[in-house]
Amino acid sequence: MALPIPSGRRTGAFLALAAATVLIGSAPAGAEPATPSIPRGSLVIVNDVLGPEDPGFWNPDVPGTRVLTPVEPGVEVLCASGFEPTPGCSTLDMRDWSSPQRDLVFVDVPVIGRPPLRVWMDIIPRLDEGPLGHLMERLFAR
Repeated sequence: MALPIPSGRRTGAFLALAAATVLIGSAPAGAEPATPSIPRGSLVIVNDVLGPEDPGFWNPDVPGTRVLTPVEPGVEVLCASGFEPTPGCSTLDMRDWSSPQRDLVFVDVPVIGRPPLRVWMDIIPRLDEGPLGHLMERLFAR
């Protein structure tokens, strides 16, 4: 028994539909894949850190993450993503992977007629700096 040959009209419609699907559904040949969105609440490295030496630190029109504590070269500031205002930031020394991540605390500085400026700072004393460092040196001499 011979197979039935579909009519030319049905075959043409099928081929036109298949070609349209391929052309509409495919991305251009050199297109970059879409970057996935960062999950809400995950820590991301921020690149817009402003220190007190920056002229726009106290200017509410200048966007950025304001960190009052000096940030040394090689130390990155990480903040929770997906929230406004940001609920948490910390610092991580990228030069020394054995150093712990240090949480920063914030103070909201009031600004007249605008939302407050959120200023981050590191207030936990480090065991090897300042008077506490001298005390630790005496207690635990190397």
